[in-house]
Amino acid sequence: MQRPPARRAPLALAVVLLAACREAAAPAPSAAPPSLDAADAPGGPVARPTLFEPGVISTGREEYRVSFTPSGDTVYFARGEQFFPISQQATIYYSTYERGRWTEPRVAPFSGVYADIDPFVTPDGDRIYFSSIRPVDGVQRADADLWMVQRSASGWSEPVHLGPLVNTASDELYPSVSGDGTLYFGSPRPGGFGGWDVWIAAPAAGVHGAAVNAGSGVNSPYWDFNPAVTEDGATLFFTSLHRPDGHGLGDIYVSRRAAGGWRPAANLGPVVNSAADEYHASLSPKEKTLYFLRHTYAPWVPGDVYRVPLRATEPW
Repeated sequence: MQRPPARRAPLALAVVLLAACREAAAPAPSAAPPSLDAADAPGGPVARPTLFEPGVISTGREEYRVSFTPSGDTVYFARGEQFFPISQQATIYYSTYERGRWTEPRVAPFSGVYADIDPFVTPDGDRIYFSSIRPVDGVQRADADLWMVQRSASGWSEPVHLGPLVNTASDELYPSVSGDGTLYFGSPRPGGFGGWDVWIAAPAAGVHGAAVNAGSGVNSPYWDFNPAVTEDGATLFFTSLHRPDGHGLGDIYVSRRAAGGWRPAANLGPVVNSAADEYHASLSPKEKTLYFLRHTYAPWVPGDVYRVPLRATEPW
């Protein structure tokens, strides 16, 4: 994900305000993992975005995209000290739900050495896809490529590079995979409609086939990236910058699959989108809760994870 650099305002006021919001939003311990759509249950939180796990997942550092295992009791996400588009540094962490609380995050076994971001757990829980600026065949890369680890009896495998049918000399970021193994991601590679586009790679022998553009229902002359596809492959959420119907810098949009392509994307509206920057959409295991990142620039408040019942964003 790339974003224009923004001026940093004095951070003292932002830190005080953020701490106050987190203290007010801190949830009480619950018996079931919150990722199992407690926010969508009767009597749950009102239909507006709330901060996800303040002080544990959402902190004073930069957090990025959350992705849950199918059981909902383990969450993977990325974190960095500074904004990734500027610093090009992040690490993938995971947290488990134990005794009614999310545990202190730990570095994922396949991360912690290179710049890693955008973890995505596949619907069957057998793979994690992610973006990384790490060497390929011993040669250091300056751009982010897509990688994958496979679950085994002893844990996660060594990372596997997705190869030249998916990766290019441009950045490849934010992988998302449907239940049939189709890969979606964002890239500013040549051949798109705008600065960044969403690309799709069908499953093939090995890992994936050649990536193709998602088409004009999703992509536009603006920046379109951060795709999050539903397990059935029928609905695609993504971020777009500076569209005329947007509410702020980045907004989250949704498109439905139709015969021959994707229907024109719709803005999720003011329940999710605001004058701030919204990006990194993801879904709970039951696909009833939408998670996303919100970042403000004046004052500078690091990106944090929010969640909202998906039904609150409809109709679209």
